[in-house]
Amino acid sequence: MPRKHIELLFLNAVFFVFGQYAAYTQQIVASKGSFGIDHQNKIIVWHAKGLDSIAAATNYKMKDIVFDEKFTLTPSIAKLSYSEVLPVSKKGDTYALYISDLPIIHITNKVFIKDNSKVFTYFTYYDGSKLIENETGIEHRGNISLGFPKKSYDLEFWTDSLSKKPKDLKFKGLRNDDDWILDGLYNEPLRLRSYFSLKLWLSFHKPHYELQEPKAKSTIDLKFVELFKNSEYRGLYTLSESVDSKLLKLKKNENNLINGELFKASSYEGAPAFRKAPPYNNVFPHWGGYEMKYPKVDYRFHWEDLAKFTDLVVNGSDEQFSLRIGKELQIDNAIDYYLFVNLLRATDNLGKNFYMARYDKEGPYFFVPWDLDGVMGIIQDGKRIASTNDILSNGLFDRLLKVNPDNYRDRVKSRWKALRKDKFSNNSLFSRIDKIYSKFDTEGIYEREWKVWPNQIGKEEHYEYLKNWLRNRLIFLDEHFEML
Repeated sequence: MPRKHIELLFLNAVFFVFGQYAAYTQQIVASKGSFGIDHQNKIIVWHAKGLDSIAAATNYKMKDIVFDEKFTLTPSIAKLSYSEVLPVSKKGDTYALYISDLPIIHITNKVFIKDNSKVFTYFTYYDGSKLIENETGIEHRGNISLGFPKKSYDLEFWTDSLSKKPKDLKFKGLRNDDDWILDGLYNEPLRLRSYFSLKLWLSFHKPHYELQEPKAKSTIDLKFVELFKNSEYRGLYTLSESVDSKLLKLKKNENNLINGELFKASSYEGAPAFRKAPPYNNVFPHWGGYEMKYPKVDYRFHWEDLAKFTDLVVNGSDEQFSLRIGKELQIDNAIDYYLFVNLLRATDNLGKNFYMARYDKEGPYFFVPWDLDGVMGIIQDGKRIASTNDILSNGLFDRLLKVNPDNYRDRVKSRWKALRKDKFSNNSLFSRIDKIYSKFDTEGIYEREWKVWPNQIGKEEHYEYLKNWLRNRLIFLDEHFEML
């Protein structure tokens, strides 16, 4: 067999064994979708796993890496690292090569992305050795975040761009679905608060109907990714699930009987804060600051039970409230949400920015946290609010503390003490934060993020602010709940 054919067979064998790349002597060939090249900012981000295996597959020091085009390492190297920025050159131009273990996403659109309707984009996702390619609808998402230069996106995967029929896709560690969110995290200086908060809730709070629905989640799960848009590096994002009846495993309608319900607290009109209980009309999808997300039957909506529950809190006598609240509200869930919001000092999450749901017709309502960016010493637009010595509340939690049904105050106090020994302990909380920050710092993620989205304050100062804020907050809350 000619030598050229032997070399090609060896190259293919190495590619087959390692999956995510091909290597031969001093050259590595990166797989399709595993990298992005930003020619304007001279940045290359390459997703690669098993760095030692890649190095071992080369007979000598690595000299060239092929990302569609060949780039030369200057100087050649014997090993790869997530923590080192590698200079590579092509035709006299030098690029900074970052090796990442975060998934790489590309969105490629020829039509301007809108704020209120989805347009076609081509989507690719690479993680490990898995490449997902799909036609996708995309639009900008958010309220305040619409004004940020770094945009967030709603995605809906389609079978094709003509029919736009929804198509479920599965991402490792997340659910199988067609609706997804790409959050740009622009107002979070360290890009970790929302991720930390949602993961924390998932770690300590489970649905009260878990035995009936073991796959139900108590809120969305998410993962960090790196995004290229039209071959331009857009930085660090989270890819997250959406809150819906499928995520929560709510009971479906039966014979025109409404079972599970889901409402989004979307605006400050009084009902989500339990300050008002206005009249409702089932013709409309909105009521008092809520938007009905599930169910929608024959273009009619179903506000009766939520309106009665809200009226009980706002207008019911103390006797009525004490007698009925344990049936209407999942008290353990409410206690966890109250403590969670106060731990984070989530100032925007008691009058809006949560979901209210119930599993079935006879079940109680419960809170589903969501949109947790303005927390831990910052507000929604990213500005610092250093306050640590106050308690956040609304009409519901005020009334629970005042009326004290079923020893509510003692239950709050006991739950705080239990959580402080476990998921809310200083060691647990700071370890979670430190793990994320350390990864972003040592692996150059902050470096490349701030190349495209400059920050006037250094990451170290942001980090110390966050840790000092949390220490002071915990001291205050320990004293407060001890005296409750």
